[in-house]
Amino acid sequence: MRYFLLFILLSLNSYAGNDEPHPIIDSDYVSKYLYNTKDLSTSNLIEIKELLKKNLQRNGNSKIKTQEEMDKELLNALLKYDDIRIKITYVIDELIEEYKVSKEIKETLLSFKDTFKEIIDDNRPLVKNLRDYKAYDFRLGSAYLAMMTAFHSREDTKKFYFQLVKDKKNKNTSIGKYNFDLVSEQEKIIKVKLNIEKQIEANDLIVKLQEVENEISSRN
Repeated sequence: MRYFLLFILLSLNSYAGNDEPHPIIDSDYVSKYLYNTKDLSTSNLIEIKELLKKNLQRNGNSKIKTQEEMDKELLNALLKYDDIRIKITYVIDELIEEYKVSKEIKETLLSFKDTFKEIIDDNRPLVKNLRDYKAYDFRLGSAYLAMMTAFHSREDTKKFYFQLVKDKKNKNTSIGKYNFDLVSEQEKIIKVKLNIEKQIEANDLIVKLQEVENEISSRN
């Protein structure tokens, strides 16, 4: 989950472009169960069958889930996270009032508020699948990075930035509550992602087990 912490909040991407692997959406699963069943002896096939059965039992998923089902589950989790993340437009108003910021900082914050709102309004309604979310996430993440860069450009904004970093650990502040809600939703995404990775392995095991059993049966 190396892409989460950006500036004062969390974004699910800061990767270089839409076509690069997304840390949550794209699976890095590589099969450990590669067998050329035709070239194996029957005794070896029986051993492999037992190994696959044990690993499947350990995995805890006994039925195949389709890619469509897993994608829908992950997208739902990501959208719930985004429901929290897009509240940044309201949080910015709270920050202006809470910190009594200077005119320059206020103008910068409101400028990014407009940017966030435009990205959200133009892109969030179009998100129907994980590919859509990935593109939307890239645009929103790029805006967060731009804001981070902007607040490192002057000494007065750096001071404001470091105060926010400190206060995001305090749930009694606007930024702290926002950060707490983001982290809580982030943890749910991590669980969904781990469960999906387990299911992908289970799917692999079920298919390989059936393949081995079929080869054994064909020799009887």
